[in-house]
Amino acid sequence: MEENQLYPALITHLEKDFDFEKQLLPAENDLSLIRQHLINRVKDLMAGDYQRFLNNLYQIDVNEKKVREIIHSKYKITIPERLADLIIERQLQRIRTQILYHNSKK
Repeated sequence: MEENQLYPALITHLEKDFDFEKQLLPAENDLSLIRQHLINRVKDLMAGDYQRFLNNLYQIDVNEKKVREIIHSKYKITIPERLADLIIERQLQRIRTQILYHNSKK
């Protein structure tokens, strides 16, 4: 399966898990735009509702060790970007697993 076929599902997952407003996300399958929106949302949540942000990470089962490494990194400026990449990676992994599971049931 090609990556661009996964993007609509990725957007759906991000809308649900991070309360994105659908009209604010890019209509086209552009991962860099999706990533930028997620970076902004990560920044907002970390600044405004850090506990909710951590709960979202837990809910989507992002690797806790990797999150800790990023949060405690000495490069504080890149934390939202690195967390966004980790979230996207995990969401795509979940989507691929769901597709494989769905296809195996056919």
